[in-house]
Amino acid sequence: MAGFPEIKNTRRLILLFAAISVLLVGISIASLLYLNNTMNKLSASLYNDVYQNSELILNADRDLYQSALALHTAINANINSEERSKLSQDFEENNAQAKQRLGMASYNINSVENPFSGMRQSERLLTQLKDVLEDVDGPFQTWKDTGRDLISQRVQSNWNPKSFSPLQTNALLKQVRDPLDQAEQLIDDYARQVTQEFRDKKSSLFALYSLFLFLLVLVIIYLCRKLITLQNEMLEEKSLYQLIGETMSDFIILTDPNGLILYASPSHSGLLGYIPSKGAPLSNYIREAEITWAKLKSVVQAPPRISELRMRSVEGHWVWLETKVTPIKGSGAFPAQFMLVSREITQRKQYEERLHKLAFYDHLTAIPNRAHFKMYMENLINQPEERKQNIALALLDCDRFKQLNDTLGHLAGDEFLQLLSRELQQTVKGSGQAFRIGGDEFAVVLHRFTSPEMLDEILARLLQLFNKSWSINQGSSFHTSASIGVSLYPQHGSSINELLRAADLAMYRSKNHGGNEANLYSELVDEEYSDQPK
Repeated sequence: MAGFPEIKNTRRLILLFAAISVLLVGISIASLLYLNNTMNKLSASLYNDVYQNSELILNADRDLYQSALALHTAINANINSEERSKLSQDFEENNAQAKQRLGMASYNINSVENPFSGMRQSERLLTQLKDVLEDVDGPFQTWKDTGRDLISQRVQSNWNPKSFSPLQTNALLKQVRDPLDQAEQLIDDYARQVTQEFRDKKSSLFALYSLFLFLLVLVIIYLCRKLITLQNEMLEEKSLYQLIGETMSDFIILTDPNGLILYASPSHSGLLGYIPSKGAPLSNYIREAEITWAKLKSVVQAPPRISELRMRSVEGHWVWLETKVTPIKGSGAFPAQFMLVSREITQRKQYEERLHKLAFYDHLTAIPNRAHFKMYMENLINQPEERKQNIALALLDCDRFKQLNDTLGHLAGDEFLQLLSRELQQTVKGSGQAFRIGGDEFAVVLHRFTSPEMLDEILARLLQLFNKSWSINQGSSFHTSASIGVSLYPQHGSSINELLRAADLAMYRSKNHGGNEANLYSELVDEEYSDQPK
């Protein structure tokens, strides 16, 4: 209890920790093997990509050789014009093919990036290879232009065989093929260097990973030993705190941050008839759980506070508890646990409830009284601007109620008021609240209407409620109606007294017209009835 986790079986926990440790070691070894396989695949892939470019350069070199062969044949051989034209076309096609392959190789080489930083030797070879491939463009263009000129001169009638020098032509071809040979050698060197650097990098990573694995095993061994020591201390602390909790008369509950019960003191059994189950949500036992638990969690950054909540007993009734909620801080910003220390206050709450009913509810009809009416109106009038609603205050006076008291007696009058109050509450339910403010006079506060038509409909229902025969005093019949006066906030007043005065004048007008009528206050009503006795 009190912040320490309950541990029942040391051997089981150690075995679980050892299993997790073995699992971590297995995952580490599997990761090491996966890393080795990945690096081998990456090295092989890079190696193959580089050698594909070597094949492109080799084929380009062969195309150059074929173009040179076509050039020499077209110039030296004794052939007809059609054959010479065919050789000229072969010369152009082979050069174009060589140019295309060199372009592809150059593009591929320029796209190559080393997978790891710090591979300086391979980066240097890659830079040299790119420079060599760029240097091929000039001599290659010279070779093509020279070959075209020679073929063009050969077909002319004034051709001079001495103007063609095989040595000179071969020298031009050599200027193109030498960089290609150099590029092939650099590609081979680069591939070998990348392979070697991959091996070195892999060896370094394996050494680092092996060191990490060794340290992990040492940490696991240390933690296992530390866990055994701490667990023994926790068991001693747990026994001490459990002894304290079980001998206290207060009711103690310990929960985690999510409201799951970690501990409940045995003292709950005497009050509730059971002990809340460990692992169950606290919300299973408290009323209005979603509200109450939100209040409990609000003390995360606050000092301990007192809350009042209800818990259900085994018989099904609710028991009031005054609860001190204390957050037990964890390592982070949120509490590791909540401790609830409670004492029963059911009798006090019942007494407070009786006082509240006496103060705010009519003792005869059980509906809200005049004090409740004033509090209700003040709350509506003082709402923030964005939450204010249309408010209508209707005063209702029973016509011929004095006749009922005089003929059937006050007990019959009381019975009628009780019946009327119940039906009045049902009639305005969802639209407002009804109050008895004295004798046979009622007030209805309406604040859930959206239009004058809706207000008229509610008032019509109120008139219809009163205007009927009532069966009271064991079968006696009494017919009544109502005089209703209505005032609106804020049109007819900004205070309760102003609204009451306006509604009272409007009600007097209804009474003066014979009753069974609802009148809305206006300045005309004020001028007509304000000075007349009621």
